[in-house]
Amino acid sequence: MNFFGYLLIVGVLLLVGLLWGTRRRGTQISVAEFWQEKEQEFGETRLLSSFARYIGGHPRFASATDGLLFLMSKSLWFENFEKGPNIFGFSPPFEKVVFRIPLHRIQGFEAVPERDMVATEFGPRLFRFHRLSRVPLYLGVRYVDEWDKEHTIYFDSMVDVATWQQELAKAKASYVPEEEVHEAGVCPSCGKKVSHDFRLCPYCGRRLS
Repeated sequence: MNFFGYLLIVGVLLLVGLLWGTRRRGTQISVAEFWQEKEQEFGETRLLSSFARYIGGHPRFASATDGLLFLMSKSLWFENFEKGPNIFGFSPPFEKVVFRIPLHRIQGFEAVPERDMVATEFGPRLFRFHRLSRVPLYLGVRYVDEWDKEHTIYFDSMVDVATWQQELAKAKASYVPEEEVHEAGVCPSCGKKVSHDFRLCPYCGRRLS
């Protein structure tokens, strides 16, 4: 291949990169708008948030995924987001994961040492990812579901476990328990608005009455 052939290839790659970057900038969502929408939609205030990796433990979601873990004034949320196509235009398989745990159902946040986490059923998948936390601790969230079954879900969070524990204690100290009134058109598990035509919540898979 001659010199002009190499220049042509470099030019095409630069053009593709420029178009891809422009496309990504056009689809980005303002962080401030995202939190404002969350707070207005559910009548809650954001207390703490972090980029985190859901490792496992939720009865409806088996696969590990990256997303946002955020503590609100009435609940704890996790939600992942589709990354969109890469520079070559290919989109990786995506499963939407979103769940909400009301504060009164959370029993506590635990610091799980890395050696103990490796010994769990989720241990083999840990080696597929780079750690997000700077310390060898994982975040375990113990809660009781609507059928009074206990669960522990695990995260690798960029915010340290001690900070999560402190903010949970503050949130619970000022939290006034409310009756779980399941508004028509709203999923009782994840809190998302769902059309009456759905029998299953499209966000979390909960069966709707």
